[in-house]
Amino acid sequence: MRSMRRPLSLGFALVLAACAPPGRQSFAPSPAGADTQTIAAADAFKNRVPLVSILPGTQDFAGPLSAAVAQALAIKPGAAFQVLAEAPGTGHPDQDAQALAALAPEAKAVADAIIADGVPAARVSLGAKTAGLNPVILVYVK
Repeated sequence: MRSMRRPLSLGFALVLAACAPPGRQSFAPSPAGADTQTIAAADAFKNRVPLVSILPGTQDFAGPLSAAVAQALAIKPGAAFQVLAEAPGTGHPDQDAQALAALAPEAKAVADAIIADGVPAARVSLGAKTAGLNPVILVYVK
């Protein structure tokens, strides 16, 4: 009986060795790409230096933020602003999502302050990403 199992297990091992591991093409041979609007929106603020950085828990950001927004609008009256909540990545998606969710109310408050300073809501966007070493709210201008 033992001699029967060995050839069977050897044959099974050879069959597995001949198989390719499943990849992305196994499930979606031609995956849908990002639409051009999404790519353009992501590229619009790529490699930019933030106009303002706000640490979480900062309560008195309205004055300095208003001054920075006014300076940006003096240079470019049609400027668009992106408010980005940024938290360090932990490698655990659930923990990353919780960290970003904790920053979301402050990021919304910053966006609301920019809108209150006279910037149309259509030119203010909110976003979140895992990056950097410390949690922070960043404001970019374009």
